[in-house]
Parts: sequence; structure tokens; C-alpha cells
Amino acid sequence: MKTGHELNARYWRHDEVFTITCKAMDIIEYRIMHDMEQSYWWFVGKHFLVKTILETLSFNSARHDKILDIGCGTGSTLQLLEKFGSAYGMELSWEAIRFLRKRGLSLITQSDANRCLPFKNSTFSAITCLDVLEHLENDFNLLKEMMRVCKPGGHVIVTVPAFEILWSPHDVALHHNRRYTRKQMAKKVRKLNCNVIRSSYYNTALFLPILAVRKLKTLSANKQSIHSDFFMHIPRWLNNLLTLLFVSEIRLLRFANFPFGVSLLLILQKDSGNSNGNK
Repeated sequence: MKTGHELNARYWRHDEVFTITCKAMDIIEYRIMHDMEQSYWWFVGKHFLVKTILETLSFNSARHDKILDIGCGTGSTLQLLEKFGSAYGMELSWEAIRFLRKRGLSLITQSDANRCLPFKNSTFSAITCLDVLEHLENDFNLLKEMMRVCKPGGHVIVTVPAFEILWSPHDVALHHNRRYTRKQMAKKVRKLNCNVIRSSYYNTALFLPILAVRKLKTLSANKQSIHSDFFMHIPRWLNNLLTLLFVSEIRLLRFANFPFGVSLLLILQKDSGNSNGNK
């Protein structure tokens, strides 16, 4: 991911193109992420999603599986993965790695997800790639690399932001290059040596409220104050309500796919008998 150094980020408001400096913003965003991951509804829901998936796939610490979290950020998901096996993290940003060290997480590799993954073929039983692909210039290369380092029969769990109509300062602050549709992801995955176990949008109930908030933020934003939605202060009662809605929806996701949502989930299983993950 393009973090920890300066880069130009595009942000459209009417016909203007804003250029922003992202280094200081990275530090602030990571600090906020670290402080909010255990309580903010979005993170609580995403952790519950990962926990539910791994439990459904019968992962547990007794199996001694190796699990990789790509783009592990400040580490709360990695801490969750430790309950299901030996959890390894990969992260580029030194700002994020400082927070990983504060959490006492040691199985960390600093590496760029735009390049080949620094792991041998068929190393991990499961790989999580949560809201990472949208940061990359060549997202398909990472999909191929995850299949390469995943064991035959292992699983790759991917989440990405959905629908360009939701593009807003939130995406700019987090250095997104794009948002996705299920059709776009299906086209990429067809080129891989894997089976699609699940493909569904999620965070559906809050799609329209989030769309409205982000459109308002787009109209009112300026180049001096572009921040993610995590900067938005909400009262505790509202955070609890949003958490309940999000978690309840994820429970339903076990039984049905949703036709639209703020995010998109894919669960991929690498074909048995192929070590490199390519067709």
C-alpha cells in the first residue's frame, strides 16, 4: 500500500482535482484506527465476520494452521487470528508496524503487497486480505500471489469496498484506487486455480444512509480536511445500534447472499493438487 511517504491522491468534487499530502494523514488515520478497532461498529462487525467465517471453515488453534493477514494494519484482526492458529502479518507502513509492536505482535513481515509475496509456495492454510486490493495498482497480481502461498485446499478470504457510487473523501483518505462490483471480481477470480465458496455484498442495511452521508461529505469537503469516516464522532447509543445491525446482518450472511452493500466478500478455496495457484 502507498503509505508512509508522500504521494498525490485524486479527489473529485465537481470538476476539481485536489492534490493532497498523505504522510501526516497516514499517521493520524493509523492512530485513530488503533484506538477504535475494539469498539467502533465497523471494526467490531468486520472482526465478527472473520471469526464467523473461520469457525464455519472449522479452523481452531488445535489444528496448528498457519494463517496470514495481508495488510494487517494496526493488528486487531491479527490478534483475532491468533485464536485460530499461528497468525502471521504482512504490512508495509512503518506507522502501522509501530502499533503492531505495541500490541506485542511479532510474526510480522514488512513487505509491499504490490510485489511478489515473500513466502514459499503452499505455506498457509488460510489467508485474509481485508480491504487491501483497492489500494494496489495491480490487484490481480496479489490475487495470484495469495493463491501461490496458500496450501492446496486452503482458503483465501477477501473483502473490498463496493460500488463506485460510494466514492468519497473516505476513499481518498485511505488511498483507495477503486471500488468493486461482484461482476468485476468474478472476472478476475475466473483466471485463478480456485473455487468460489462465497461471493456476496454485505453491510447492506446501511447502504443508503452511508451513501447519503458520503455524498454530503463529498459536496462539503475541501483539500485541507480530507479524512476517513472513522473521524466521524457518533454517540455511544448509535454506535451500539450500528454494531447490532451489522452483526445481525452478518449472521444472516451465513444463509443468503445480499444483492448490494457497502462492501463485497469473497471466500476462495484453492484447488487441491496445484502448488502455484495458477490455471
